[in-house]
Amino acid sequence: MNELQTFSNSEFGAIRTIMIEEAPWFVGKDVATALGYKDTADAISRHVDIEDKRLVKVGEIPTLKTGNFGAHIINESGLYSLILSSKLPNAKKFKR
Repeated sequence: MNELQTFSNSEFGAIRTIMIEEAPWFVGKDVATALGYKDTADAISRHVDIEDKRLVKVGEIPTLKTGNFGAHIINESGLYSLILSSKLPNAKKFKR
């Protein structure tokens, strides 16, 4: 696992990413927040398939601050699932 990096965009804010086995994974809460979801945990639960998300336990990635139970990270497929299943205005901007 590599170090956590932050991708910043003036329109969508900051999305933290990490490379795992040469593939990018995104902090699910960051993506859901950028897309305009109010309940980020529910959005990840309902829209991202189990194989496209992973629960990072507290302390597993030292630079990632997590809640008491950890944090969900999502792969590229999970990212697109959140984008394409949303009708929120920010998601429409993200699609373009």
